[in-house]
Amino acid sequence: MTVELNKYFTSKTVEIWRSDIKTAYYNPRKISDEARRKLKQNIKKNGIIGGLVWNERTGILVSGHQRLAILDELNKYDSLDKNTDYLLKIEALNVDEKTEKELNVWFNNTQVQGEWDYDKLMSLIPDIDYKNAGLTNADLQFIGIDFTLQTDAEKDIEQDFNTLLAPVESKKQAVKEAKKQINQDAEAKVKNMESYVIVNFDTCRAKETFMRRFGFDAQEKFIKGELFSDMIERIE
Repeated sequence: MTVELNKYFTSKTVEIWRSDIKTAYYNPRKISDEARRKLKQNIKKNGIIGGLVWNERTGILVSGHQRLAILDELNKYDSLDKNTDYLLKIEALNVDEKTEKELNVWFNNTQVQGEWDYDKLMSLIPDIDYKNAGLTNADLQFIGIDFTLQTDAEKDIEQDFNTLLAPVESKKQAVKEAKKQINQDAEAKVKNMESYVIVNFDTCRAKETFMRRFGFDAQEKFIKGELFSDMIERIE
């Protein structure tokens, strides 16, 4: 019996040469130097996960410009030197130019990519290296985690390894127990952190009006809860 692929899978995975790909001159997405550094670090560690999207009808790259640029850098690709050409795997579409541009915007639109479930995100932090996941210290502060905790934990682990470097089983066990205790302490602290309340506004203007009303800088993203509480009347 022949089983056909589900109709909603409209792309196909193919291998093509880098020289066959043209980047979209209209691509509206840009990336900061810091974000690019993290992306490059992730690609070097884990490789390309998830396909680049390419329109075979026009030869234009629809999605994956930042990843392709880093691949070019890692492979020392030069469009004028055929010896630097390399083979890569992509998801190929066959669409008209209008659809191509719509998809380019869609892939770059953060509004269609969902949002964090902060409770679940907080529960993951003790099990991962948050920096490898692309999170920053500011991200951890925003979701209510004291990022200095993990930093101190990393320092403690490093000190343990420096002092227990000899290949003695008892010392290896001590390091293992120390790491386990640090993770348990970090997890306990994360679970007890519920000190943030997020206030959302439909527009930037509404947010600025609110901030100015209570004497805060309109550009601030965080305000002290105790300070705000002292400024408003208690509602019984």
